Amino acid sequence: MRIFYSYLIKRSLYFSFFILIFFGLLDSVFNFISELENISTQLSISKIFIYGLLSMPHNLIDFIEGACLLGVMIALGLSHQEGNLNVLRTAGASPFKIILVSSIGAIFLAFSLILFDEILFKKTYLNAQANKNLLSEQITSSDKSFNWIRSGDSYLSFDDIIDNKLYKVRLIQTKGNQMIFSATSSTAKISGNKIFLNEDASYKIFIDDFVQNNEVNFKIPIQSKISLKKINHLSLKNINSFRQLFTESTLKEDVLFKAHLDKALFTSIFKPISIMVLILFFGSLIFTSLRDSNVGERIVISVLGAFIYKIFQDLSIGIFISYGFPVLIGVLIPSILIIVLSFKSYQNI
Repeated sequence: MRIFYSYLIKRSLYFSFFILIFFGLLDSVFNFISELENISTQLSISKIFIYGLLSMPHNLIDFIEGACLLGVMIALGLSHQEGNLNVLRTAGASPFKIILVSSIGAIFLAFSLILFDEILFKKTYLNAQANKNLLSEQITSSDKSFNWIRSGDSYLSFDDIIDNKLYKVRLIQTKGNQMIFSATSSTAKISGNKIFLNEDASYKIFIDDFVQNNEVNFKIPIQSKISLKKINHLSLKNINSFRQLFTESTLKEDVLFKAHLDKALFTSIFKPISIMVLILFFGSLIFTSLRDSNVGERIVISVLGAFIYKIFQDLSIGIFISYGFPVLIGVLIPSILIIVLSFKSYQNI
């Protein structure tokens, strides 16, 4: 029994891992091709290639559900064809236990990826994205308007912020109705309520007695450090910290923004549960109506099922966000429905 269980665990782990890497490489190839249009004297092919490699580990998180499901289904399908599952059933093992044990390898892979993503991969991705944007020669000042932040008599705009570092910084210092100077810098560091412009900062000075100083007093509001497009790339710790800022607010914009933060937090936390319920449901089909089908048919059904589940979950979350209902319930409804279907499926085995 232990030998068969160990075999199933290893198989599900290996298949899930190789499928995940395959999806990641395929995604990286398409991203690399799409980024080729941004080639410039600074952003060469080699740097785009490096950007793709640095981005891939974090992007794998988008494929972990499908990879784990397919890995377990292939492992169960091959074991079924080899007669191993019949041996386990004859020995008294229930279908639920067989599938639960088979999923251990895939769930271990999912937890490992989520953990490393939180510790390292998200930050690596954000840094790679910011550096790529910094090297890009796309002219942004003429094709989009900047959002300026005011602190005292200073005005600040930037393209991106990661931890304590700003990218593509634009700074204006005034006094009364007179402009003292404007500065642009590729990067700048934040320390407390001060901004330290990079040494390559370019200044335009409008008064005669100005003394150039790369250190500027400026307090950046917390809300300005967050953007919707970056929410899914933030660590869970940062997301939860940002959520606390909007807890007491009743403004419509703040409530909506907090709902998106809730979505990013809960979908990440409950991702292993989504993987588990998908494996339990589709794994049960091996012992029921699909016991005579081949591995290919199971893979197709699993892919379609995971795709429909993902669409249903996004729809459920979107509806709950739109009507101001708790996002957590919207995240859990699809999983609860799959659990109910799985329970009925195991009853019929």
